[in-house]
Amino acid sequence: MDKKFLLDTKLHMPSVRQNHICRDILNKKLDEGLDKEHKIIIVSAPAGYGKTTLISGWLSRLDYKYTWLSLDEYDNDPLKFISYLLAAVRKINKRFGTMIEDLMAAPKLPGVETVSLYMARELEQVQEPFILVFDDYHVINNAYINELLQKLLDSIAPRLVLITRKEPSFAFSRWRVKDKITELDSTDLKFTSAEISGFFSRYFNLVFDDDMLKIVEKQTEGWAAGMQLTGLSIKNMEKARAKSFMKEFNGNHRFIADYLMDEVLKSQEEQIRIFLNRTCTLKKFNGELCEAVTGIKDSRKIIKQLEKDNLFIVPLDDTYTWYRYHHLFSEFLRMGLNEDRKAEMCRKASLWCREHGFTEAALEYALEARDGEAAAILVKDKAMELFQKGELKTLLSWLNSVSAIKKEKEGILEVYRAWCLLITGEINEANKVIDSLEHIEESSNDPIIVGMAKASAPFRYNSEDKEKALKDAEEGLSFVKDKQELFYYGALIALGHANGLNGHTRKAEALHAKVHEGARRKGYRFLEVTSLHDVAFYLNCMGKRREALAVCERTLERLTDHGGNHLPMAKIVYLPVGMLLYCANKLEEAQKYLEEGIASYQELGFAHLGGLGEWYLVLLLYSTGEKEKAFEMAYRLKAYYKDFIAHRITVFFEALEMELFLREGNIERVSMWLKEPGITFDKVSGISDINPYFTYIRVLIAQKDFLKAQTALEEKEELVRKEGRYGELITVLLLSALVKKHLGTEAEALDCVREAVTIAAPEGYERYFIDEGSELLELAYKVRDTAPEFIDKLFRKETKKIYGRTDLLRKREIEILHLIAEGLSNDEIAEKLFITTGTAKWHINNIFSKLEVNKRTQAVDKARRLNIIS
Repeated sequence: MDKKFLLDTKLHMPSVRQNHICRDILNKKLDEGLDKEHKIIIVSAPAGYGKTTLISGWLSRLDYKYTWLSLDEYDNDPLKFISYLLAAVRKINKRFGTMIEDLMAAPKLPGVETVSLYMARELEQVQEPFILVFDDYHVINNAYINELLQKLLDSIAPRLVLITRKEPSFAFSRWRVKDKITELDSTDLKFTSAEISGFFSRYFNLVFDDDMLKIVEKQTEGWAAGMQLTGLSIKNMEKARAKSFMKEFNGNHRFIADYLMDEVLKSQEEQIRIFLNRTCTLKKFNGELCEAVTGIKDSRKIIKQLEKDNLFIVPLDDTYTWYRYHHLFSEFLRMGLNEDRKAEMCRKASLWCREHGFTEAALEYALEARDGEAAAILVKDKAMELFQKGELKTLLSWLNSVSAIKKEKEGILEVYRAWCLLITGEINEANKVIDSLEHIEESSNDPIIVGMAKASAPFRYNSEDKEKALKDAEEGLSFVKDKQELFYYGALIALGHANGLNGHTRKAEALHAKVHEGARRKGYRFLEVTSLHDVAFYLNCMGKRREALAVCERTLERLTDHGGNHLPMAKIVYLPVGMLLYCANKLEEAQKYLEEGIASYQELGFAHLGGLGEWYLVLLLYSTGEKEKAFEMAYRLKAYYKDFIAHRITVFFEALEMELFLREGNIERVSMWLKEPGITFDKVSGISDINPYFTYIRVLIAQKDFLKAQTALEEKEELVRKEGRYGELITVLLLSALVKKHLGTEAEALDCVREAVTIAAPEGYERYFIDEGSELLELAYKVRDTAPEFIDKLFRKETKKIYGRTDLLRKREIEILHLIAEGLSNDEIAEKLFITTGTAKWHINNIFSKLEVNKRTQAVDKARRLNIIS
């Protein structure tokens, strides 16, 4: 949330009157809690008990840093709450919140675990201890916010003071057991006889005898608001009448409050009553705002009079510019308002706030007035700015609120809403909005509405017509090309994806690179990292792994905080980094990046990035022995996307599971998959088809349907060569080599492998070879002269894999291999090692199994190639 949308008055502690009652007993309790390093102070009591006044007075006399946040019901939006929290802590440390601000710019609200972790990290940087006060915490009922504060309390939060009408739903038992909490309730806050006497004397110049003091104490029960109301009611009465007046009162606080408020209002001048009636809907006000709403020219003078008369008005800043009414008082005043009057006042307040730059307050008043037109204008004014900053949660919330009260849909707002929904993965809802846009565009002369409606085609997934998606995206770009920059970038991204769907890799990469560079220069971080994800993917398809990795590393190096940590949104870049490391067979590093990258995009809500990272992570887990985890993850993904609106996405995750079955040798299961309805690879062209297509070819090879596999690979090879997809060509060539070998043309097979090595070696594509299995590696060794260092590295890695499968006798097996290489027979080996001939044969059979050979000469040859023996 932009700082300009925050109300600074919420960040000021209410001013303390010079003649306020100093509550020594309570101050002492609070001091003791501070001395004992209590983590939390809770002041919990019903309205009117002087909670805020107590804490304000206590803090004003301390030599201790503090910061203040006054809450209202609108702060139940976690994004808004966190934005205000950052602003409050920045009163202590101006640099606080860099990581969190970046985290909150994501289109989807990050999880509590993530936000609390980063917040705790940043709080560690605040060297000096301070007190953080939340006033009116009872208005917060959002589970996310409560959990966030609970986790901060459990970590390294500052001293926290909660002023509330009810105890929050935190787990306080552990703090009570550890004596790390100070608690004050209504019993503690009740004024003592001495304090009651001082209160009436100081504020109302009333001196009570013992009899009158007892009556007042009994009727008000030491309730500060009740005392204040009593003083206002009797300050001009004669002593005898006041005493009689008080004796007649009984009942609970609610009836006392209602009656005394009525008495207070009746005793006011008409102008004051009118002023109160016309300003009671204002959550915060100053003289100018009151003039705009009431039409009363001397509003500032009236506010000062209300303050002088102590008429339930609370100053909100040190300059006595902004005020609010006591909650109980404003609630009472609003009871007499009809809906039309309330709406009128809210409309006037909204207009004034908009003119003076208080956008969020203006929107809240417009929504409260159910003024859809005014609300729409406000959102339109700020939508571009919010979208550019990636603050999609705030924008989507505003757009949904406007849509709920405005009968006629506005095209430009619906454009924003559709794209917010697309980015956050709400595809079905986005489709509905875009469908309505198509009706709007027919009667609209706005090129942006027409252009962005058409540009959405590659993302909608309600059609598998890739050519039409490309045509619509091109047309969409033509409409917005010379318009606002943001829409231009959006259309470029759409066109990039449309080209990718149609297999036009170079064009797709160039378009996403253009967005990435432009977003980097403009500081549009969420566009920068998401476009980089696509740039890296397309570069990798083109066989430029090292260039892709370098671009990612430069971006990560730049997107760091003052502590050298990567910003939360930068971790989206971990996805392509993990993919590129996997391709280089750096599995340990790849796993770390893939797991963190997947967690980040899930937390941040970039729904369209899902899939590729999971594909590589599943294969990695299987390759490193975590087979059960790999199968579980693949099954979960397949189940989640089973009924996805885009059929190709469903097939993508089905193919991932089939990859695992292939590696397990379950030919029957993968053969059944190819027979399922809708599984076809006749029109494969796009980037999204790559991985499933290769799975399809591997299934054909496993079924020994080599001629069909050869035909499919020849078609694919022609396509990828034409488009310059040399990274993809490596796998095409390797699979072609396996097919040609089985068809009896090994010379042609070796030619394919040699070309694949030529492309792969400079870029380090080791995993492409290893993943195709030992049969392919046998072929690769035969063309070792093409790139000796690269081939030897493949086999060193394969050696580690073999050692990982050996039992505790592997040293003995290596010893036997040396003797076999020397030409010793089974009997001679047994005699030399003092074992039986049968045991020697058993070890030799194990060696054959592990090396996947069936002859002594083959075992020796392979062991030498794998550097097991010299």
